[in-house]
Amino acid sequence: MREYAFKIVNVFAESHFGGNPLAVFPDAVGLNDDEMQQIARQFNLSETVFAFAGSNGAAADVRIFTPGYELPLAGHPLVGVAAVLQQQQGLPEKFVLNTRAKAVLMQGSDGLMALQIQGYQGESMALPSGKLFEITGIPADKTAAQAFRLNSGVAQILLQVFDVTALKNIRVDLAALRSIYAPSETHVMIYLWCEQGDIVYSRMFFEQNGALVEDSGTGSAAANLGAYYALHGQSPLERTIHQGDEMGRPNRLYLRVDADENIGVGGRVVNVGEGAFRLP
Repeated sequence: MREYAFKIVNVFAESHFGGNPLAVFPDAVGLNDDEMQQIARQFNLSETVFAFAGSNGAAADVRIFTPGYELPLAGHPLVGVAAVLQQQQGLPEKFVLNTRAKAVLMQGSDGLMALQIQGYQGESMALPSGKLFEITGIPADKTAAQAFRLNSGVAQILLQVFDVTALKNIRVDLAALRSIYAPSETHVMIYLWCEQGDIVYSRMFFEQNGALVEDSGTGSAAANLGAYYALHGQSPLERTIHQGDEMGRPNRLYLRVDADENIGVGGRVVNVGEGAFRLP
């Protein structure tokens, strides 16, 4: 019987039971793709992250799995595994983690951790009249006229909402959302945000096993929001992102875009449990 140590942490948490839960396997050497996918399905959290010996000077190579598939990059798993590895291995304040998408610079200490991403792709989406209302149920005068497709590590659709109450009462239609994705695209998701001063209120919805699921704290989408700001020439800037409150899991993400369009996303990581996972 093989045993693998794991930790359960809450990422982007300002309180013990806040944040987005994450399972972290700090030493996953010996696990294959199918086993990692099965373990992620067993935990049934939004993501489970597995760390391996680092290549090309990185502190670790990481693999990130949802219960249904692998992700090339995701924010809350990176922030969570970085905090765990730093604590266990005595890593410096700055170090690099390799993901399937790109190498990512991590920076932080004492449970406060941030990722920094360079480079992005972004474009507006030409959608039929009424399509955004069909997807969200929000009247056209309360959303931006266009959605944007951003990719700073993982491609997502972002839509700005101008009314916080409308954002809280949103009703996403999965079939309508799926219709704006190409048939070959399997990661169907939409991130919606409403800006009030330096605070951003946000919600993220995605498809999992044929059902619409909401994520309580999405670092990759926060990074794509940073890419949106950079695309529109709105850097440097800093924002605090509120997400997950409607789910009873308040997340607080700290977004920073500097003058060189480096995108930083961070938050606090709280350790809540640990154990050993057994495999034949």
